[in-house]
Amino acid sequence: MNRAFLFFLIKIFLTGIIIYFLVNNIDYTQLLVNLKKVPYHFLGFSIVLTIMGILATAQRWQKIICSISTPIPLWDACYHTAIGAFLSQCLPSSVGGDVYKGIILKQRYKISTTLSISTTLIDRLYGISSFVIFAILGCFVEWKSLIASSIGELVMAIITLVSGGLVALYCLKFVRIKLPSFLRPIINFSDAISLVFSHRVDAIIIFMTSLISSFCLIMGAYLLSEGIGLNLTVFQIFLCIPLVIIISAIPVSFAGWGLREGAMVVILSIYGIPKEEALAFSLLFGVVQFLAAFPGLILWGVATNPQFLLHSK
Repeated sequence: MNRAFLFFLIKIFLTGIIIYFLVNNIDYTQLLVNLKKVPYHFLGFSIVLTIMGILATAQRWQKIICSISTPIPLWDACYHTAIGAFLSQCLPSSVGGDVYKGIILKQRYKISTTLSISTTLIDRLYGISSFVIFAILGCFVEWKSLIASSIGELVMAIITLVSGGLVALYCLKFVRIKLPSFLRPIINFSDAISLVFSHRVDAIIIFMTSLISSFCLIMGAYLLSEGIGLNLTVFQIFLCIPLVIIISAIPVSFAGWGLREGAMVVILSIYGIPKEEALAFSLLFGVVQFLAAFPGLILWGVATNPQFLLHSK
């Protein structure tokens, strides 16, 4: 059996297991009530904010490419980022969009494999870093709630581990001792990050667009929480949503489904949110992300038009 297909089956199986435990002993009537509770204009504003976040991500990716390789037009970055966002939502792995963008850079823009991989990884790294910043801010404000919760220590441990890993990547180039050869790709990645930092104006733009992208996604989730009536504060959302996104990015389920819902139910239990409300919130959050990424499918369809391809050349 093909290893890729086997891995796909494992993801489907794990997603099914997670969903089974989530829906076990759940009040489906209450779940449907919570799903229907959100006003349509809240959904609409949440989708718009998520799309704005995708556009900010495109600006970030374009600046990263400009910093370490041959520049590409901003429109091209927006176009491919939109397609990548859709692929991340519909492919088995939540990193499908990153793979697509890396392949595009190599095939269409003739950027080397190493730099193509570096740009997508740095883009993902900045995205995670901005979410961690919001999570740390939420953790600082919600310190007492975390201390009182049974999973508060676990939440703080996750934030600490992710933050420590990011700092280690940023600082690896300053290590003077000879490192094992198998760490060479990580060292090259750290060097590429340093190259981005060497362009100060671009680095500032990359950092700011990262914060804007994450803020838009988080505030879109905040609107959904208000629509359901969860009565969560902005700082509670700052803490919960970044953690859920970081956990759901682990490629062990189908496009993050199931893993995201499980993380949402567990993390929102800190504030006494019932399982049905947390699950409804997570499902709506996933639907909003899918609908916001749907224009990428339309753009992908346009790309198959021969006249469009001729014009793009």
